[in-house]
Amino acid sequence: MSKVKYLKELFFLFVFSGLFVFIAQPSCSAIGVDWDSNIITAIGVGSAPEYAIKPGQANALARRAATVDAYRNLASIIYGIEVENHTTIEQLTVKNDTIKTAVEGAIRNARVVDEEQLDDSNYQVTVSMPLFGKNSLSSAVWQNNNENTGTTNNVPVVNSTVNPVQEPSTTSPTIPATMAATPSSTVVPLPTGAYTGLIVDCRGLGLERAMTPNIIDTSGRTLYNSQNVNNQQIIHNGLASYVKSPNDEAANIAGSNPLILKCVSLTDFHRNPIISKEDGDRLISAVQQYDFLRNGSVVFIQ
Repeated sequence: MSKVKYLKELFFLFVFSGLFVFIAQPSCSAIGVDWDSNIITAIGVGSAPEYAIKPGQANALARRAATVDAYRNLASIIYGIEVENHTTIEQLTVKNDTIKTAVEGAIRNARVVDEEQLDDSNYQVTVSMPLFGKNSLSSAVWQNNNENTGTTNNVPVVNSTVNPVQEPSTTSPTIPATMAATPSSTVVPLPTGAYTGLIVDCRGLGLERAMTPNIIDTSGRTLYNSQNVNNQQIIHNGLASYVKSPNDEAANIAGSNPLILKCVSLTDFHRNPIISKEDGDRLISAVQQYDFLRNGSVVFIQ
């Protein structure tokens, strides 16, 4: 290889490498949902434009670019969150302009929780917002959801058209309009005293957390979803609390006398527990006596 040809190739390699470094420079780094703390967090990275000459101006413009990037990443995370029954936030906002406006407002009100000047003269900004509670994503969705009143005539929401679940499944049944169900004649007798909540033991199955999980039984009935709970409870705590052990403090939400059922399998990407038909009958019978589901007194043991 001639020296001239070698220098040309070296030159093009240098130019290409420089372009690649410029293009590959990360413009964002989105974190996602922390289900343990119920916080949605996103990171944005920005750099100053070439026309920014003064250090102060460059720093301010880089910070602005990072902030815009962080909020854009936060929106991307939020719109991809599944609310219920394979409906994402994005799909929900397309159908409901009021919810769309509320979600956009919640994103704009997200807090800048951290920011720093990076070594490469870029700037990094971290923003976050709560999943539940005041000024949360749940508040934006359920405060403006007029379809859910949390009244179910003291029985769980039941779907009679879903195909029975014969084997452990990771696919979610389609859940159409719901109807009240009559308990089976083989309902297990209940102990004295009303149940105060529900604990579903899902240990060993790899349960994943969700914003509004459902409970289904092996006959295909949807026994618990957002129609069982009033909107304010969903806003405050979601549909269920998640614990690692029945002794965890968070399990106290189920009260002093919870109905304890065993999860036999999971559906919808391991988000929704499936219980046996017999346990489904027990749940229906218990709720007919005292509607503890309306308060969202439900705990999943992971």
